[in-house]
Amino acid sequence: MAADNPAEIFIDEEFPSTIRPLIPSALRRAYATADRTIDQNVYLSTPGGQYQRGDLIMLAVSFELERLVKTGDLPFDGSWENYARPTGKHFVIRTNRALITANQVEDASKKPRKAVFRANFEESNQSLLFEDDEAERRRKIEQAILDGERRSLHILHGYQDLNFAHIAYPSPDKNGHIFRTNNLMRLPHVAIGMLTPPEGPTESPDPEIIESIERHFRDND
Repeated sequence: MAADNPAEIFIDEEFPSTIRPLIPSALRRAYATADRTIDQNVYLSTPGGQYQRGDLIMLAVSFELERLVKTGDLPFDGSWENYARPTGKHFVIRTNRALITANQVEDASKKPRKAVFRANFEESNQSLLFEDDEAERRRKIEQAILDGERRSLHILHGYQDLNFAHIAYPSPDKNGHIFRTNNLMRLPHVAIGMLTPPEGPTESPDPEIIESIERHFRDND
């Protein structure tokens, strides 16, 4: 039966159902990676360190999505972009007409807490001295113009427990969604792509990702 909700049609066109099983597999790996990182680092097992689990999950999910883009399993482009405030970077997936970000939420019926991602268009005297800087500045402006024409989609997943995952088209004026997919965590396990093992739904964390996350925390100590 054909969809009649324009937001549902848009999601189907930009993120086809044939590749959606990649998402729950990636999320399972990411959550397992975060928990393994905590187990292997005593300082993260302290009462204070345990509050970092959400950040670890966020990093691990971004790593997994980046890997899916790099392997071509997700046939999209992607890049690490700054938050509006200089507190870190998040991984953004770009389809032909959408910007897709992953977000932890407690309630799947609501939008993630508001975050503003904006390009910095300030002129810099350095651009008159360094051609590379000027070229990069122009590239970012061109990218921002293209991104401004793309619509925002969210990959929503459970905040502490991985009991749900949805692709959602957020409402522009309400704290909710115009449309969100059914729970992707309930999809049958399908071994598609280079990173999804065929033996079952429980993916083991990748040592390379654990090492990358540990390095991130060491570098930002």
